[in-house]
Amino acid sequence: MREAPSFGWFRHAGSGLSCQRGSLLKSFLALGISFLPFAASHAQTTIKHRTARPTSASSARHAAPLRSPAETVNVSGLSRAGRAVAQAQKTPQSISVLTGAHLRDLGVTDMRQISNLTPNLYQPRATVGYSATNYFIRGIGELDPQGEPSVGTYIDGVYLPRTLGTMQELLDIEAISVERGPVGFTEGHQAEGGAVRITTETPTNRTHYAVLAGYGTYNEYRLSAAASGALVKDKVYASIALNHHGRGSIDHNYTLNRGENNIDYSQGRGKLRFTPNERLDITLAFDGTIDNSTNRGYGNLLNPYRYGLYSRVYPKNSYNQAGFTGNVNYRLDPHLVLQATTGIRGYDMKGNYDNFGDYYIRASQLLTYRDRSYSQDVHLKGDYGKLSFTAGAFFFYEDWFTQRRANNVAGTQTNDPASMRYQPVYAVIDQLTRNWAVYGQAQYRITPTLTATAGLRFNWEDHSNSEQLSYLVGSRPYTQGIANNLQTLYSATPGNLAWSAGERRSWTQLLPKGALTWQATPRLMPYVSISQGSKSGGYDYRAQTPTALGRLQAVLPYRPEILTTYEIGAKTQPIPGRLTVNGDVFYNDFRDIQVTTLDPASGLSRRYNAGRGHSVGAEIETAAHITQAWEFDATASWLFSQLDHFSGRFGQVTLANGQTLNTAPRQGGPLPYSPRFQMHAGTSYTFQIPGFPGGWRVGADISYQSTLFTDALTNAQTRLPAQTYVNAIAAWTSRNKRWTVTVNGRNLLDHRYPQSLSFVQGGGVPVYYAAAFNDPRTIFASVEFRL
Repeated sequence: MREAPSFGWFRHAGSGLSCQRGSLLKSFLALGISFLPFAASHAQTTIKHRTARPTSASSARHAAPLRSPAETVNVSGLSRAGRAVAQAQKTPQSISVLTGAHLRDLGVTDMRQISNLTPNLYQPRATVGYSATNYFIRGIGELDPQGEPSVGTYIDGVYLPRTLGTMQELLDIEAISVERGPVGFTEGHQAEGGAVRITTETPTNRTHYAVLAGYGTYNEYRLSAAASGALVKDKVYASIALNHHGRGSIDHNYTLNRGENNIDYSQGRGKLRFTPNERLDITLAFDGTIDNSTNRGYGNLLNPYRYGLYSRVYPKNSYNQAGFTGNVNYRLDPHLVLQATTGIRGYDMKGNYDNFGDYYIRASQLLTYRDRSYSQDVHLKGDYGKLSFTAGAFFFYEDWFTQRRANNVAGTQTNDPASMRYQPVYAVIDQLTRNWAVYGQAQYRITPTLTATAGLRFNWEDHSNSEQLSYLVGSRPYTQGIANNLQTLYSATPGNLAWSAGERRSWTQLLPKGALTWQATPRLMPYVSISQGSKSGGYDYRAQTPTALGRLQAVLPYRPEILTTYEIGAKTQPIPGRLTVNGDVFYNDFRDIQVTTLDPASGLSRRYNAGRGHSVGAEIETAAHITQAWEFDATASWLFSQLDHFSGRFGQVTLANGQTLNTAPRQGGPLPYSPRFQMHAGTSYTFQIPGFPGGWRVGADISYQSTLFTDALTNAQTRLPAQTYVNAIAAWTSRNKRWTVTVNGRNLLDHRYPQSLSFVQGGGVPVYYAAAFNDPRTIFASVEFRL
């Protein structure tokens, strides 16, 4: 559940801040100004409107966000993160809220570490690059960083159109909300599987500083700083957060004698907020990321040392992103609030990809990405007691540009170097996406305890694809052997044109939502809901075969995927303030399921609509304060998914050992990335040592996920094993709560499980069998100062 927006007339409760602290704040903020031109040079403007209702005229007003008119929960007196938790308890949808304080208690420092912390949330613990994260909720997700996420990532309400760039690890993260089920009826971009909403701190009159320094195994280090406060009391506020994270290589390339899978990641965000009167609140935010970490290097399970890297392509990476986001709210009258969100974001990336850990660099690619996106959301929120509503309109535009040097294999896949032939190509791909939508949702309180919700979204999407494919070898048949292949891939001038293509297609959807909530007791709220979501259609973004079928891959669109979710759940607080237990069961119906599969016979990937399917599951989430010092939380989920009907023709090949290998999805098979079971349990205990100032806290957590398939072909070769991870943390906090020293151990059992698997054969014999593994055991110690 996204937290209600905040209003702009807050006053600082402690108006007696010294002039020295105010001057220090302005000096600290000035350190971050040099970061803002970088962001401004890559992005333009964004504006987002937030609103709130005054609750007091006292000069001791704090930054208390206004509750949304579509919400009925009274949560005054809580922090912003506390309000988000309370609002989620009153919303007829499965939602988890991870506050910034709770994440710090768990030792979570980046978005990839939230895996398994909430029910039915799965994340591969290794992705193509450090700046990318992938989310799967209830088996719904998108692994490919070029694909549209099935689970949307939103930062302060702005949608991120690709999984590239979704990593966040700044000190100013206030809360992360994980919503399960279709979203998009009350604001912005819709997503079929759910949403991961990152809320960052909003500057107020309260002056705040935070500095963190840490060091750990593999020469890992992190330096972070944040500051926030008023520049002009009650009128102008500012904040800045800066972070750099580095780590040495955890894997070694034995061919190149170089380390791989390191971290070199910097990120920053600055905000300016204006509250000229009690009706208007404007916040402008700049953010930027520079990621020079190596792209993921893959091991080949056919090699004697499965964790060793042997590719002759070094997976370099240069990712530069910037965005400009703003929040603006205007209260029209006591009942109506007008909000608008404008987002402009973009990134440039150059990356070398060793896709299969193959010494002969078959299927390796050198890529240049350029992404520019713009979004505009305007909506009106109303609250008239029994009736509350939201009505709005949304527009989204994205230009996704790719230059691809792809090392295609020519002829039959083989392990014989003398017989290997390559047909390297150069592709220029430009894909445009335009999305218009109008949406609305209304809530009506039928009785003091029974509330009905109805929502509707009309979506119109338009996609175009323009591509040119050229040969990198100068003469027919445009193939070559091993001898000059690496040099050709890196530096050959594109030559004869293989084909060009241009196509455009649009689709519309009408997506409904309905829900009933019953406040049976002050501590128990059962609910039922039905909602529908969509994942955009489009065109394959890696058509790279210089044949008529390759061109057809570029011009043949895949249709939008439609998901209908039925959910029954209950949110309970048997012991207010001490015990929360939420649970639900759900049924998902899929139409036109989109899959990207690697054909193990040809080694080519393609994207298409596989057919219809369903999933059913259950999830439970608990949080308990057993005593004032002892906390415990746990989540568990069960999921069954299946492809009920395959729209294509099923195919198999037989390997030399007699084993069959699917080359197409099979009817009745499970959907990819759908672990049957996921569980997490964590506990922490706070205590004091006599004669030693300050407080101590120790904690540990364990997570488990069962086996899953990494693609829709459901072959044994692409089945990930069950995985168990154990983490632990020990921390000391000074008596004045300003200093915290933390030692955090992750993956203490030192398990290295595969996170992705790709298998290709030739003539019935395995050619390569690639795997990316999670990080080994790490220990990280940090010192943090907060004021």
